[in-house]
Amino acid sequence: MIDWETELARVGLFAGVLPRAIGSSAEARRGNPETGIPAAGFGPRLVGETAIDELFIAVNSVIREIPPMEQVEAWVARCGDVADEFARLDPSEVYRDPGAPRILSRDRKIFGTTAFEHIDYSTETRLPDSVANLDPHADGLASVRVMTRRRPGARWLIWVHGAAQGRADDLYAFRAAHLHKKLGYDVVFPVLPAHGPRRISKVAYPGFDPLVNTLITIRAIAEIRSLVSWIAAQDPADITIAGTSLGGPIAAMVASMDPRISSVLAVVPMLDMHATLAHHMARGGSKGRRLAELMRSDEVREVSKVISPLSVEPLPAPDRRMVVAALNDRVTWVSAAQRLHQHWGGRIHWYNGSHVGHAMSPGIRHATDGFLSEPVRPAGPAGENRRAVN
Repeated sequence: MIDWETELARVGLFAGVLPRAIGSSAEARRGNPETGIPAAGFGPRLVGETAIDELFIAVNSVIREIPPMEQVEAWVARCGDVADEFARLDPSEVYRDPGAPRILSRDRKIFGTTAFEHIDYSTETRLPDSVANLDPHADGLASVRVMTRRRPGARWLIWVHGAAQGRADDLYAFRAAHLHKKLGYDVVFPVLPAHGPRRISKVAYPGFDPLVNTLITIRAIAEIRSLVSWIAAQDPADITIAGTSLGGPIAAMVASMDPRISSVLAVVPMLDMHATLAHHMARGGSKGRRLAELMRSDEVREVSKVISPLSVEPLPAPDRRMVVAALNDRVTWVSAAQRLHQHWGGRIHWYNGSHVGHAMSPGIRHATDGFLSEPVRPAGPAGENRRAVN
């Protein structure tokens, strides 16, 4: 049955795209001296980028399938049933090294002008026994796209994609050919569970079942750690991990669990998927506000702590940690990137634009290329934090 009040509220998001873009751009121009967020510029480009963010939110709000409220309430109640158990879990228990993957198939493919290997593999992921039956990917099958010259002593880069990605066009979105040919990296693009060719009917990630979101994230971290073991067997010079949006906190967690990671980069990170969902759903009328309330509940927060990068410390040296923050990010919010940077120390690059707009920024490409091009130095005191607004 259609909830007309909610449907009208969601469609009404389109009418407010431009007013909200102008308003938020004006607010970003002021910055926030109390929290240390610098002022953004203001002009047609920034307003246009912000409008793209707002349009992206509106489109996703309309096309997203919202389960019956009773179902979401039951899912949140299920979090309450295991919250105490999750609170007692030690990260070392949850994130045990899964070991090297078992390669199932390797196929040479070409997307446009970019050649790569599509590898299917399986890995052992250990989930808490009480909830392991909820894992939609319990078969352990995973996929990754790889560009490698198969030579020892290479630098390797794992790049974790964002929500609704995981397709072959990620190779263009994340400039795979540039990273491989110009910067000299062997590059690895894991396909996150419930994305790309791993999509499962009726399973959304992130979706409105917080416990399933949490289990999928634990699985994604285990799968990527398994890839790290595979890379380590290739005699690499070093291994860097990067993540964009949803992939940002996943990359951060891997870098906090695996000492073989030498550098970590988080680009416009979605620090808390449930808080992000709550913020956007709160615009969707009374039903949306109730959904937001559920996503912000104590039960959900308690279960989500096990996947929060704020609960662990990254292992790379402070100067080999970098966060990219978009000053007018309307999707995951600049405050999320800032909180991660405050936890990490290290570097931050302030981008004078929006979440979606970051993908088109020459300044961000220059900053990330500079970070990735530096030789890895021994662990030591963090270099001076860098702030660049472009």
